[in-house]
Amino acid sequence: MLAIIGAMVVMTWQHGKNRALTQLLEDSKTQDAIHVDRLFDLEQENADLMEYIMTLETDNSILGSCCANGGMDVDTNFIY
Repeated sequence: MLAIIGAMVVMTWQHGKNRALTQLLEDSKTQDAIHVDRLFDLEQENADLMEYIMTLETDNSILGSCCANGGMDVDTNFIY
């Protein structure tokens, strides 16, 4: 009789523990999905920033070559 009661208590405890772990697993899956979405958003943002950096480097190269060729002299900027 005592063994049956003990077995029922253990079964009830195991069932509760199983439910708690199942809920924890579902919460982890939800968090993983959120993290994956955030990762893709950050990768897109990184690609956009890299494109912007490349544009700035191109502009900087153009300005540097202009200055190296005397493009900033007063008499070359204004037509009299």
